[in-house]
Amino acid sequence: MISHEAHPRRPWSDGLPSTSGLWTLGDLGEDTLDGRRVLITADIDVARRQTSNESHFKIARLAETVEYLLQRNAVVLVLGAQGGTSVRVLEPGNTQGLEWHRKALARALPDGRAVTRFDRLDDLSAVAPAPGTVALLPNLAELSREEDVPPSGENALGEALLPTLLRGHFDVFVLDDFRSTVRALPSNVGLAAHKPRAVGLGLQGDLDSLARLVTRSRALRDDSRRSRVCFIGSSRPEDVTVARSLLTADVFDRIVLGPMPSLTIYQELGYALGAGPTADLESLVRTHRAVVAPRAVPSFAPDHHDRLVLPTDFMVANRAGRGKARRVTPEGLGELAEDDRIMSIGPETLKAFAEETRQAGLIFHFGMMSAGQRPYVAYTEAVIRTNLKSTAEVYMAGDHILEIAHDIGLVSALRGRSTGAQTASSLLSGLQVPGLAPFRKADADGGPGDHDRTGDPDVTTPTSGR
Repeated sequence: MISHEAHPRRPWSDGLPSTSGLWTLGDLGEDTLDGRRVLITADIDVARRQTSNESHFKIARLAETVEYLLQRNAVVLVLGAQGGTSVRVLEPGNTQGLEWHRKALARALPDGRAVTRFDRLDDLSAVAPAPGTVALLPNLAELSREEDVPPSGENALGEALLPTLLRGHFDVFVLDDFRSTVRALPSNVGLAAHKPRAVGLGLQGDLDSLARLVTRSRALRDDSRRSRVCFIGSSRPEDVTVARSLLTADVFDRIVLGPMPSLTIYQELGYALGAGPTADLESLVRTHRAVVAPRAVPSFAPDHHDRLVLPTDFMVANRAGRGKARRVTPEGLGELAEDDRIMSIGPETLKAFAEETRQAGLIFHFGMMSAGQRPYVAYTEAVIRTNLKSTAEVYMAGDHILEIAHDIGLVSALRGRSTGAQTASSLLSGLQVPGLAPFRKADADGGPGDHDRTGDPDVTTPTSGR
């Protein structure tokens, strides 16, 4: 049995981090940016191949922050980020994907603005970029996770890799990677230390979107005619914890679970799982760190079960996603062999999920309801299409499903979006966001806010053009 963890805080009483309490671009004075080198850690994935066409909507998101800085005569240096694993080592000469990102960013900026790239940090050291320059920094590869580096100012500067490599190359730091805020990453803390700093427009928009979602949920929670529904399609088994937290805190009335989280619930209910699903769950538990901690609870309380909507059928193929797909019900999960993989929800489940959409006044959706390849991704597309064509107010979080919403031409129907699915769901569950600590303004008494405490004496207040 997979154990669950629940965070004891209640988001209804604590609220979400407000951008009014963070240092934003508007707090940086004109002379803080004029002619200065501004480093943006951007929410664009480090590309793995030269022909990458992933995350084009994130390029547009980044372009808003870049344009703001260009209008203030800054030198803009863009560093691709990868969420919770941002300790990197440079790969000299590795330009995979950089050219695609360079062209895509140039297209997204007005007036045909040129975008250059540096394939090595030594190349950046050899030149003095002029104000108005936009440049991509070299590709970075994951070196290790950051748990072993204490998130305090001195250690972050002395041990984290990115601050060590980059501290002499920029004057102002802008964090625009929403996914990394859920943890106090030493790289972000170290990059922000002793520098004017602010959150970017994209990250600001992510937080504002979640704040609007909470406001609408509060307004609708006493309306018995329309339900508040959360669709959880994430592959992480610990998202059953998120579901439990959201129901306990009365953020949503109903939770709709996709394939992998639902397997955990079926296991709790006494259904047998065959070798394939069991191996997949064990692998996911090993490879995904739980973002909701700190105290364990036995399982879903029985009074929550009637508020869960589980798949009633699944599509199964071999582990590579090839071969003839077949439909199985929960009673058949125990017969699945080691090479069997659940690829998506099934057709009957699509109908049940559509009925939940029909009754919803508010929907929050994060994560896939299927694998990402054809034909199985069509099941995720169908859920997204049904939600976005409904009368409900729809909010979404996560790279993959936002990409699908763009591809099917329905993204304009969204009421709000955020790029980090796990970060968004964690915040809604009441988790603190220590990664925003360096960007939080002091309270009236001069101390840190209720959220985001780090105990870091070396994180200083940004200058505002003084």
